[in-house]
Amino acid sequence: MSITVLSNENPLGASPSASSVDIVAVHGLDEAKLDTWTDPRTNILWLRDLFPYKQLNVRILAYGYEAENLSSSRDSTADRTLPYATTLIAALCAERELSNASERPIIFICHGFGGILVKRALAFSSTSRSKHVEHRRSIYVSTYGIIFMGTPHNGMSKEAIQVQGPWKSKITGPNQFQLGLRKQSEVLRDIADQFAPLMKNFSIYYFWEQTETSTAMGKIYIVDEHSAAPAQDNVDRSGIMATHSGMVKFSSSADAGYRVILATIRRFIKAGPGAIQSRWRNDEKLLAKERRAEAEALTVTQFLRRSSTIEAKSSKLNEFYTAPRCSTNYFTGRRAYAKVLKERFANPFASLNRSGSDLFDGSRRSNQKIFVVHGLGGSGKTEFCLKYVEENRPAYWGVFWIDASSEENAESGFASLGLQAGKGPTFAAGMHWLSTCSKSWLLVIDNADDPDMEVTKYIPRSGNGHVLITTRNPGIIDYATVGNFQFRGMDPEEAIALLLRYAHLPKEADGLNVQSRKLAEDIALELGYLALALRHAGATIRRNIYTLDKYLHYYLGWRRTMIGSPQIKNADEGNIVTTWEIPFRKIVARASRSLEYKDAVDILHIFAFMHFESIPESIFQTFWNSINGTETDLADYPDILQNRSMLNEEAHARVRGAFRVLGDYSIIDHDVDRSICSLHPVVHAWTRSRLDPAEYKRWLGCTAAVLAQCISPHLEASGRKFRRESLPHIDSCLRALNVLFPSFPETTKQATEMDKFASVYAENGLWMQARGLQLKVIDLRMKKLGWRHEDTFQAKRNLGHIYWNLFQVEPCIEIQVNIMRSRLFKRPSLADWMSWPPWKPDHIEYCTALSDITQSLWLAGKNNLSKRAGEHAVKGFLKHRGPDDPATLTAMFNLGRTLHHLRDYERSHRYLVLVLQKRKRFFGSDHPDTLMARNELGTSFRALGRMDIAERLIANVLEARKRTLGEEHAYTLWSVNEYSKILCDRGRSATAVSMLEEIIPTVIRTLGEDHVGMSMTRGNLARAYSLNKRWDDAEGTLRRLASTADPAHPHWIGLMCGYIHVRTKIGRIKETEDDCNKVLDVILKQKIILLDDPRSLGTAETLLEIYREQGRNDDILTLKSRVPGLTMDRGTRSSQFSLLYGADDDGRAPSQPRDVF
Repeated sequence: MSITVLSNENPLGASPSASSVDIVAVHGLDEAKLDTWTDPRTNILWLRDLFPYKQLNVRILAYGYEAENLSSSRDSTADRTLPYATTLIAALCAERELSNASERPIIFICHGFGGILVKRALAFSSTSRSKHVEHRRSIYVSTYGIIFMGTPHNGMSKEAIQVQGPWKSKITGPNQFQLGLRKQSEVLRDIADQFAPLMKNFSIYYFWEQTETSTAMGKIYIVDEHSAAPAQDNVDRSGIMATHSGMVKFSSSADAGYRVILATIRRFIKAGPGAIQSRWRNDEKLLAKERRAEAEALTVTQFLRRSSTIEAKSSKLNEFYTAPRCSTNYFTGRRAYAKVLKERFANPFASLNRSGSDLFDGSRRSNQKIFVVHGLGGSGKTEFCLKYVEENRPAYWGVFWIDASSEENAESGFASLGLQAGKGPTFAAGMHWLSTCSKSWLLVIDNADDPDMEVTKYIPRSGNGHVLITTRNPGIIDYATVGNFQFRGMDPEEAIALLLRYAHLPKEADGLNVQSRKLAEDIALELGYLALALRHAGATIRRNIYTLDKYLHYYLGWRRTMIGSPQIKNADEGNIVTTWEIPFRKIVARASRSLEYKDAVDILHIFAFMHFESIPESIFQTFWNSINGTETDLADYPDILQNRSMLNEEAHARVRGAFRVLGDYSIIDHDVDRSICSLHPVVHAWTRSRLDPAEYKRWLGCTAAVLAQCISPHLEASGRKFRRESLPHIDSCLRALNVLFPSFPETTKQATEMDKFASVYAENGLWMQARGLQLKVIDLRMKKLGWRHEDTFQAKRNLGHIYWNLFQVEPCIEIQVNIMRSRLFKRPSLADWMSWPPWKPDHIEYCTALSDITQSLWLAGKNNLSKRAGEHAVKGFLKHRGPDDPATLTAMFNLGRTLHHLRDYERSHRYLVLVLQKRKRFFGSDHPDTLMARNELGTSFRALGRMDIAERLIANVLEARKRTLGEEHAYTLWSVNEYSKILCDRGRSATAVSMLEEIIPTVIRTLGEDHVGMSMTRGNLARAYSLNKRWDDAEGTLRRLASTADPAHPHWIGLMCGYIHVRTKIGRIKETEDDCNKVLDVILKQKIILLDDPRSLGTAETLLEIYREQGRNDDILTLKSRVPGLTMDRGTRSSQFSLLYGADDDGRAPSQPRDVF
């Protein structure tokens, strides 16, 4: 086992900057180290002879191991792989340490089994966290990209294993190692499971062979596409037109496979150094924190056992920590306040200045611990809380931070908590999780300044936690239950120390220079001992804008000017703003001579209209990526955004330079590790108010345009996290736009931006907000562009989707019918008018409208109309787009679901199988569209009586949705309902009852009592009740549901049939006569379902039994004429309702699939 350096670069002891990246090639099992990469015809070893390693400044390493010894072993694959993986790590560590390159980025190129070896090695490296072996971790931290070439991630066929070189003539039967490489291998699955959590940290490209290998058994693929390139999100895939062996051999730079690999490696080389440098910083910080936590744990363990406070209830260290940033290194003072706060949380019965516990309703715990820190903006409230949570973090299982500067931000913060907890990204989910959590937590509600805000809405009603609120509003102290502080100025001595520390005058801070300390005392006094003002003043002195002895003179002059501004509300605010205005004026003055300073001014003006916390640094790179290759007009953007070539390290450095300027002057906080920026709320407000009206309008428009440009119209999954994090900034922009423009949007450009903002709200489940924005977009486009314009159509279509997700069926269908009719008469080309018959066009736009309305008509219960629309849509898409287009698959899915509800199970099943196969291949197993198809296919298998498959599918979807969407997401709750039906079918109705009763509070909280999801849940629960012979519960539930359902919907018929059936079972059949006639009248008049439908026949059978008992022969004849398919001699136990609902007299589950009530 050895490493060969192919690039002849970077000898031992060379500078770590000699090469920018290490490329490590790891061969497979069937060829030796260098033979793997060498073309046998030309003898060209492409890594050495073709690859431009000098031009790209990289080092090429080829790692070799004895494949024959490995593959001929009788040990298992797992047992043999780990030693080889540890040796790979050891060899790489040694080579890189001796070359002074331990932190150099790594790109792995793996062939065949070499990829399995690398995956296991990286998993091993990632677990090396101890100080004595942390050098092994360097390989994991430094790895940026991995190119897998023919790696059998999902195993190989037995034929392929038999022809692999090293063992084909050595061993007559398969050994344990060979068996471990077979498809469905537990060993490979275990390695995949170890590697899966690490994948998100790497850029990965899968390549598969596209030419079969000739063997004695014929031509075969050694590693097929499914195994070599699993369909996964955020992973590139490509085939290479070569055999398994030939796919890693190139004789010319013109080879197609070589060019794809070269482009991939160049892309990795370009992005790797910056990403790995950042990762090293993050990892060092992470390990340092872990070791500090371990040390702290040893000192607090005994205290945690003895104390009766919350620390005693915490059995392990902090698991959740969501503070927006770290406290400043210059934080000083207020130790006495921190001590008092800790005591108040520990002893809630200590005497209080004021208590507002009586303001809460009776459902709130009377001993809830709420502490309020109130005072002026800039008095250090947030910084004090940041320091407090950092120092007390080990005592809490969770520390959570909510920005309450607006209701939108507060609700978004709780939604993030819900997502983090795996419950779902909603305010209700986050609040419920915290309220019911028995573990210890601390919740900081920061910037609750709005006097109109109902702050109690954001305080959990129960739970084992503490609440710490910061506010400028003194009225909030009424809600304090364990005390409050009022912050104004700091202690004079602490204020002087803070000023001198920010000014970088350590001797003066220690009192060694009496004259300088006196100057600092005078400055601190004039600044009112306000922490934020002191910070800015110290930064101004540190930057030599004014010296310590001159600062006060110039400050007082500036303050006189500033106090006269109408935007300054009081002297304290004037003190803070003046200390900020002085350095900013200096930056503006230098902007004409320095690009770095000019960029700083421009960036700050953009930040002025975003939310002041957690501004992502990535917004600039995302903007540049979005304009690359487009004709976007950049004239209205600042200079730093106008350069289309800013897609490299130079661009990144330019942004960082601007941040550095603003950070040096203490105008922004730049968290380099998290790549975010923040401003103090007072400073943020001043950055807006100092702009004149024309500049205000310009920069607000620019900021909105930047945010909108960063939102891809296709909403790719890879950008979902960025878009969610952009919501507070979109909120901030929209509020300012609505104030500035009374009838916003006023232009088509503004409408386009609002349209994109609406799409982000919709993507994150904020349907009401999305609907409001989309209605405004449509109104503007109708006025400016007209109803026939394509942008107007698209906005209407988006609104239709929003209505669908709000379950507002009538307006949804109305707008979709309007689009469909418009598409009927507005056709893209003359050829589209030549279709026959002309009133049934099949152009894409018309078929898209039909596909949309198919699912809406299904939701409305108009299944026959839905079927007609769906069949037309599918036919058109197949003709123009083919069977693999996502729009075709959507149309097929919508049609398949409708056919299922029309009981055309076989045809529905064929569509759903096809859709699932293709979506799984294109999007991956856990994509929302794939999960939807799997869920519907499970119901299809249930309808066909294939219960084992149905249960497995629906159970898998339920677990996947819990994992990806959260336990409280509407689609997860939907899966719970589907799974409950399976449980009832299979004789486990008691489990179904428990499961459904458990989610009802969640459905009420997240969807509401009147939501269709609640009706579905209670309907399924009624059936489970009946199977458990809980007849009264079943009857009461169905009676309430039927009384509120729409008689024009098939769902009402199902509920009524269930209600009739339950009463029949408990001996009250005579009471059902009127209801039976009512149901039959609706079926006959409205033709919602067919007369041969089991629900129709079951209703008629019930009437037949009533008439027979009463000897009403004339009524029996009339009934027979009304329902021709009625069977006159069917027994009670084989009645349609007993077969349909499965509530047999003995309470056992039936053998056939059943419907829901």
